[in-house]
Amino acid sequence: MIRKHIVYIVIVTLMLTLTSCSGRLFTVYKIDVQQGNKIEPEKVEQLSVGMNKEQVKYLMGTPLIIDAFHPDRWDYVYHLIPDHGDTERRHVAVIFDGDIVSEIKKSDIPPVSNQEPEEAQE
Repeated sequence: MIRKHIVYIVIVTLMLTLTSCSGRLFTVYKIDVQQGNKIEPEKVEQLSVGMNKEQVKYLMGTPLIIDAFHPDRWDYVYHLIPDHGDTERRHVAVIFDGDIVSEIKKSDIPPVSNQEPEEAQE
């Protein structure tokens, strides 16, 4: 009889212990999904009105979208869906007048951190 109660106590304790394990212990692993151009805030800060298409392409890379109906607009889109955490979306539209940048539209670009890397301590 006592042995039966001990078995029940052990089973209940195990059930409570395992169900209290919150987090990702029993979840399926999912990889981070990155789509589009990696948009770095430092490079976006370097974009300026007056640059030509070659300078923009050198700095930002080939645009993800060159619209056939708007050939003077280049769109750089970045989308990150992490295994866990918040989805990250960034969008930069570079609008040209001829071959020269006339306007830059930024969306969801984090600010550039002005922190200098710490120098090695001797």
